[in-house]
Amino acid sequence: MKLNRFLSILSLVLCIQTTQAQLSGGNEHFIFNPVMINPSVAGLHHNQLRLGYDARWVGLDGAPQNAFLNYDRMFNGNSGWNVSVISDRLGPISTISIANAFAFHIKITGETNLSFGLKHHLTQSNLNLNKNKLLDPNDPLLNADQDGIPVNNFDASIAVNNSEKFFVGLSYRNIIPQPRFRYVGANVEPILSLQAWYRQEFGDAALEAYTVVSASTNNPVNTQIGVMGTFQNMVGIGLNFSPVQQVGLFTFIKLTDRFNVFYNYNLPISDISQVSKQSHGIGLGYRLGKESLKGNSFFLQPTNESSRTRLF
Repeated sequence: MKLNRFLSILSLVLCIQTTQAQLSGGNEHFIFNPVMINPSVAGLHHNQLRLGYDARWVGLDGAPQNAFLNYDRMFNGNSGWNVSVISDRLGPISTISIANAFAFHIKITGETNLSFGLKHHLTQSNLNLNKNKLLDPNDPLLNADQDGIPVNNFDASIAVNNSEKFFVGLSYRNIIPQPRFRYVGANVEPILSLQAWYRQEFGDAALEAYTVVSASTNNPVNTQIGVMGTFQNMVGIGLNFSPVQQVGLFTFIKLTDRFNVFYNYNLPISDISQVSKQSHGIGLGYRLGKESLKGNSFFLQPTNESSRTRLF
């Protein structure tokens, strides 16, 4: 029966979507676009425009896809703003979000800052039955697409960072638990996340390592770790690993002083590997304006504009 098929697919989609919230568009892009997980980073990629796309489980019908476009700006050297448009698609469910992140940076000593962040995001989800060939005019549950409930939510965070050396952050995303649909049990659940990054230089080479640990009320703890070797601040190659989930290879290439490219290939090691052997992520970053880069790492690339710290 179409109803049974629909309910089975929908149950699978909702289960995967919860995991997707912790992997794609978040942990997957952390080293390229950390503001998606921790709004305290807002302003630290001053005057940079970033575009990212993530396709997971390639070859599986209805597999997760995520894309984002954001712009980052620092004001007066201590107040950051980041605006993002984020698109998610998984099976019959598609989501579009508009997010504004704000951060305040306080210089502790030297190049080390204490940062506080708050992000507001407005999200609209849709259940697209017709596009996924699930529409049945004779079934009251399957005779029309569904528009979800517009969800207003917030993320809060704190971080200590040095753009040349380290970053430690704590964020609490989706502060307000709430439903996304009126008739389908798909709630937005809070996610607590701890992030850390460290860089060590060795002459022309350097080593950058990071970890992201996330947990929500209806999911087990999810961990991702990664390490990347860089050379002359122009190219970086690294490995990332999520226990029970996936293992991957990623690279950063600085094509010019303004333009860099990020690519991530992941091989699923969970049961999903029986139907798909690969996931891909790509990111493009372009720095606007005349400011020159102040940092040498790929993770944080502040400009000379963002190095000023004053209250007024």
